[in-house]
Amino acid sequence: MDTIFLNSEEKIQSAMTERKSKVVTLLVPETYFFKLSSDNQKYLAKRVPELLRRYAKFMSSRSRINDTGITTLYQKDQGKLKKLNVRMNTGFWCLLGAIANAHGVSRCLLFNFLLFLDEAGVGDSVDENLNEGVPTFHEVYSYIWQLDLIHNTVSRFLRFSPNPIHPHYVHVRFPWIIKESES
Repeated sequence: MDTIFLNSEEKIQSAMTERKSKVVTLLVPETYFFKLSSDNQKYLAKRVPELLRRYAKFMSSRSRINDTGITTLYQKDQGKLKKLNVRMNTGFWCLLGAIANAHGVSRCLLFNFLLFLDEAGVGDSVDENLNEGVPTFHEVYSYIWQLDLIHNTVSRFLRFSPNPIHPHYVHVRFPWIIKESES
């Protein structure tokens, strides 16, 4: 009998930031869009990088928007939606997608959620408590959608490194903290 080897290391890989930006589409409620000044309407879709710089850490570590791992939430009950086409750096589009997938929502819903947080003034608190004096983004983000057939569960994870809560990170970055093995 021959042996069959299965390779679980297959992956798709490409450069996160490409030389050319992509044209992507975002949807926002028309009621929100038409409340904005014409200058803000033009700038709205270009706010994705700014919103990610401000909220990526917060959104990575907060409780998830969708409480089920099996479905993706889209915008509904918003009335008519306005289609915004924007030329965007692929790195920001990837990060928006990873965070949205981890929350079980569409990129458009996450974009609107970030706009809501910003209008509510949450960003000032986030800047003071999470972003001040540290790099804007983590170095690595890993989105995992785990289907456990034995235990009949679906889970979504967003792991990031460096993780300031992980004990190994504390020992590496803060050498003045005595390791338990040294005391």
